[in-house]
Amino acid sequence: MKNTVSIFAGHDSNITFYDAKNDKYHVIELERLLKKRYFRLHVDNDPQTIIQILSQCRDIAEKYWGIENDYDAVITVQDGWLDPNIIREVFNTNEVRQFADHHHSHAAGAFYMSPYEKALIISYDGGGNDGHFLIYEGSEKGVSPIAKVESDFGGGYLLCGSTIRDITEKTRNPLAIAGKLMGLCAYGNVNETWLPEFRKIFFDRDYKGLAERTGLPFKNVDDPWGQVLTNWNFENQEAYDIAAATQRAFEDCFFGILESLMEKHPDLPLVITGGAGLNVLANEKIKVRYGKDVYVPPNPNDCGLSVGNLFLYKKPSKRVDVTYNGLPLLDIENLESEIEKRKAVKVTKKEVAELVKNGKIVGLVYGDSEVGPRALGNRSIVCDPAYPDMKNILNSKVKFREWFRPFAPFCKKEEAHLYFDSPNFENLEYMSYAPMVKEEYKDKLPSITHVDGSSRLQTVTPESHEGFYELLDEFGKLSDTNVLLNTSFNIRGYPILSTIEDALHVLDNTELDYVVIEDYLFSKD
Repeated sequence: MKNTVSIFAGHDSNITFYDAKNDKYHVIELERLLKKRYFRLHVDNDPQTIIQILSQCRDIAEKYWGIENDYDAVITVQDGWLDPNIIREVFNTNEVRQFADHHHSHAAGAFYMSPYEKALIISYDGGGNDGHFLIYEGSEKGVSPIAKVESDFGGGYLLCGSTIRDITEKTRNPLAIAGKLMGLCAYGNVNETWLPEFRKIFFDRDYKGLAERTGLPFKNVDDPWGQVLTNWNFENQEAYDIAAATQRAFEDCFFGILESLMEKHPDLPLVITGGAGLNVLANEKIKVRYGKDVYVPPNPNDCGLSVGNLFLYKKPSKRVDVTYNGLPLLDIENLESEIEKRKAVKVTKKEVAELVKNGKIVGLVYGDSEVGPRALGNRSIVCDPAYPDMKNILNSKVKFREWFRPFAPFCKKEEAHLYFDSPNFENLEYMSYAPMVKEEYKDKLPSITHVDGSSRLQTVTPESHEGFYELLDEFGKLSDTNVLLNTSFNIRGYPILSTIEDALHVLDNTELDYVVIEDYLFSKD
């Protein structure tokens, strides 16, 4: 296969470039390029703007990855379509065509990044051109659909979350609701009398009916989708209880479907993808309940669709890892001048570990960015979770986000069993699960222990992230608990950053203490 481009133009728009010479895939998530979260290319922009954005991406691929503007094909995902004439304005290509369906792309993207030769694949979310919940089998023959479930886990979860003031009042985009609900639900108590009704919304999406059957005074019952961000009507404990009921109902419905699949395919490992694959609470419960091998990719949401579309166009000959194949630092040429101007100094992992041990909050910027919604070491903010007030400092003075949102730990894979409880610690490199913190470490690691005792763990090996592993090597010499806190290098309302300029802006305008860029330590201006 020659150089190829794959485009998904819906929300979380993304473009994957295949470099045939080096057999390598590179991913541009447009929200990071344009600094607009959940960016949607096709509907929200006129043709000339689309051409300008695609041209930027084409030029990045040539400048930073050496991929010339000479392509065998440009393919689009079926429900992220663009006018072929616009594409031909930008790319020198032999062919432009719509290719794979939404969930088929999700499934292929996840399967060909997984460690399995054969697997059962579930893709579920708020919907694509081919439905909301599809099941596939992946093997050496390819990725084949085997079943479809009429449901809407993404939509039902979002609607219930939209009723809660703490989640919705200051939210700019409805797509942010689900992640916030997942954090808030731990503060609630499940009202068992509500549960049967909450379960129904994941299949009938009947918001008005849910209000009538539970007696809960939902707003906008005749048109909850018209202005989703005005749906909030609940606060304090009642709101937290709604969040808890929503999460429990989500899990009950999911496991009701999964149970029959496990009976039919007891020996196959499981791959979970689609936007609902970001539900780390459900993912952890799969492992606990079934003791199965489970894989969730770093990009299960729609930001992974262009990769999967490309895998279906040309099946990879081996497992593909795109975890750190995202956007480069787009102003890397300014690094030397910034080092000189701000008197940055070369720093070792030992010195960074000492800063962190002394309570400092440090931003880390290296190489090309992570692919997917979670920072995994190349665009991360790290600190010591042993400090009791670190979570509140990060939420209120660095990230500027809601008080209830938890932070993720990372540790060496071989040491994870010391601090966390889980049936196994396989495939935890991407913060896709929420194991419980061991009882004896909950007070020692307060800033990564959520109110329910869970933690969205990232395990690290020398192969998965050499820099993070080295940092843990050094931190472990200084601390009784060799666990660090990792959160994405961005501030509220903005995507993970892609420039030195933005990294230094965050340093100068928040309570962040230092930034390390390619092993140079920057202090506040």
